[in-house]
Amino acid sequence: MDLTSVLKPGMKGVFYGRHSTQKQNMETQRRRAYELAEKYECKIIGEILDEGVSSRKKDRKGYKKLIADAHSNKFDFVVIYDHKRLARIPEEHDTIRVAMHILEIPIIESETESLYDFGDTVFSAIKDGIAKYELDKIRVNTRNAIESLAKKGLWTGGKAPFGYRYTPKEKGDNGKFEIVDVEMELVKKVFQLYRNNNGFSTIARQMPFKSFRGKEWNKDRVKNIITNPFYAGYISIRRKYENQHNALKPRSEWTVEKSSMVPAVLSIEEWEYLWDIYTNRKERTIPPKHFKTPFLLSSLLVCESCSLKLLGKDQRTTSNQGRVYGKQVYICKPCNYKLDMVDAHSTAFKVFKGYQSVDTEVIIAAIQEEVEKDIALVKGNIVDFEALWNAEKQKLQLCNLEIEKAFLREEKNESLIKVLVITKERLLNKIHQIEQWIEEKKAKMKNLEDIQKNKSIINEQLKHFHSTQSINNEDLRALYLYFFEEILVNDKGHLKCKLRFNLDGDI
Repeated sequence: MDLTSVLKPGMKGVFYGRHSTQKQNMETQRRRAYELAEKYECKIIGEILDEGVSSRKKDRKGYKKLIADAHSNKFDFVVIYDHKRLARIPEEHDTIRVAMHILEIPIIESETESLYDFGDTVFSAIKDGIAKYELDKIRVNTRNAIESLAKKGLWTGGKAPFGYRYTPKEKGDNGKFEIVDVEMELVKKVFQLYRNNNGFSTIARQMPFKSFRGKEWNKDRVKNIITNPFYAGYISIRRKYENQHNALKPRSEWTVEKSSMVPAVLSIEEWEYLWDIYTNRKERTIPPKHFKTPFLLSSLLVCESCSLKLLGKDQRTTSNQGRVYGKQVYICKPCNYKLDMVDAHSTAFKVFKGYQSVDTEVIIAAIQEEVEKDIALVKGNIVDFEALWNAEKQKLQLCNLEIEKAFLREEKNESLIKVLVITKERLLNKIHQIEQWIEEKKAKMKNLEDIQKNKSIINEQLKHFHSTQSINNEDLRALYLYFFEEILVNDKGHLKCKLRFNLDGDI
């Protein structure tokens, strides 16, 4: 195309350039722009650049400056390499075309020496559609490539997780991860502190100064370690939302695959156990102060008369001379009685010590037997829900047939159709609810089979079982919560401890 009709000698223009990654450069785009200006005896008076910026990004500083400077009449024309450098989305093309057409500022594509104009809307729409298609194709291909790598247990790119060093692949090699010993010691400390019921912020405060690759630890860095199955030897993608600060997607949306490239530092069962703790805390199943309380029997003591849980209350006061009066007590408000905390703890500890002579293997077998009962119960729940789902699906099929018949009748009964449509909507909602219940029960069964029944995890729970003399309050409370189902108490202060599993014949 002959551009002499729009480019006159002496006109002043700007070059707008953009590339997507820092590995690319602007030299080809820049050279072609200056060559074109020289050919038509014009001058490039400035450059407006978006370097390392995707065309998908809406907040492009260079693009915004180009529009603003055009409105300020700072140049007579714009040179771009091709229309894809300016935008890939048709709506953006339309916006800048209209703006430049009104301002009478031509945009020249140096690659083809053609006018990026507002006139031929059909041709422009085709070009813009192709650009959008190319962008979508790139995105799909990239997503598919990442998905394919992940499903093979291969690294999909990015920075190696803390504790590891990545050696890029060579010929005939997929690359490999090596453990960084100094970092991995800190990772193991994070896992241990989390097992001991510490939260993310508490753990971060206990880590050495600036030991996270020269930076301070924070709760997000701790969370990234706890919630990443990489440490169990698994590659995962789609774990986080792109535009939300460190927010994790539901597990059902993750792609996770065992990888031979990654040396694991804990088993997948141990990681699942940590994930279970995280989930319970996130959903407030376990309150933040669940373990860190002086009331070791909180949530365990149940009133024998009214069946409500007793509440721990500190009724101590301190005089001006520093003397302490009063007690810490457990209270049943409806029955109006108090239980001295020290007495209750002493009695519970005596009961607990009575079971310390039982061999750990016997306790593990008893726990696993109890878990098997829970698994059988959950399996029964799933069977019942699936039967209910099938019944509701049959109702939905009948409802759809009735709706079809109602529409085929010559004289349509609008009231009947309305009732049938409402019924269909209710059935669909119920079916969806049942499907959610089934998924929840399946998740619970997996938790029971993989975590609650797992011998190594049970051993972790019982690690302080035979050494309660030197145990701290948090670990003792964790043992009580694991060991006791509930402790019944009457108004005389007598305690009756009920275990979570059967050990009656073993003491």
